[in-house]
Amino acid sequence: MIETEDRFTASDDDPHSPTDDFYETETFWYSFFVPERDLGGWLYASIRGVPGTSGGGMWMWDGTAAEPWRVPFFQQFGHLKPPTPRGPGALDFPSGLSIRTLEPGMSYDLRFDDRDRMKAHFRFDAVEEPVPLRRGEPPYPKASHYDQTGRITGQILLDGDRIDVDCHAMRDRSWGPRHERGYRRVGYTWAASPDLSFLTYTAPTGPGAEHVYSGYVRRDGQVARIVDGSRQVERDPAENWVTAISVEVRDELGRVTTGRAEGTSRLILPGATSLCLCTCLRWTVEGQVLNGEDQDVWPTKDWPRPSANRGA
Repeated sequence: MIETEDRFTASDDDPHSPTDDFYETETFWYSFFVPERDLGGWLYASIRGVPGTSGGGMWMWDGTAAEPWRVPFFQQFGHLKPPTPRGPGALDFPSGLSIRTLEPGMSYDLRFDDRDRMKAHFRFDAVEEPVPLRRGEPPYPKASHYDQTGRITGQILLDGDRIDVDCHAMRDRSWGPRHERGYRRVGYTWAASPDLSFLTYTAPTGPGAEHVYSGYVRRDGQVARIVDGSRQVERDPAENWVTAISVEVRDELGRVTTGRAEGTSRLILPGATSLCLCTCLRWTVEGQVLNGEDQDVWPTKDWPRPSANRGA
């Protein structure tokens, strides 16, 4: 259940007034999949109100490669001008991303045009209200953060190849301070379908089962927070990336949800002092086949070096 005081409002589709914190950051994220191609992708935008900059872009990957320079498409900007507002819930980013709110907090028209290789046009229609991360919880203890699954439909035109998209996927929306140092490990794992969605947060410390400390489940038309659970990750012995995940969680309605996923493709997404390994997942949950994603966040200094894998 969602606390009334934390509900997403129509004004949250627009940038918020920045504080005097230089690192105050707004983010907009939408994911998408084409399962038959093992293809995953992001539309992403960030705004830093104090310095007056924006960043983000679009990227998509498949089973052919994991490095940004080898995947089908990758553009990530860091220091562009701020977006141009076009009315309530309407923003044009200089990265080429445009967002138009069709129904506040629920439906969005999304476009991306890099003026060269890529044009994309999607519609996102939510299947639940935005679910807030509890205040004070990691990985964003000082920020407002909302997660939400929905159906995303549309098409991509990449180098003249049309790719149709019709899937259930995740978006999030956040605002608050974000620093480029001090990252800790984060496990952000989710699955989505018309009838069932879930999201788990973990804070991995090493091999073995991880405690699910936050997240939510949508089943039987009801959304409930996770109160306890575990996540078990299997990794490639040479590359260290995620190959499979098993979860079991219990929500505040007493429902137990279990599932297992196999990784189908992945992208290495580098940051200034961190890495995010984005892995497309094919889930079996309560007898249903779902698609989803794992975001495996590491401080770069903690990522295993090749010598650590020798003889493993």
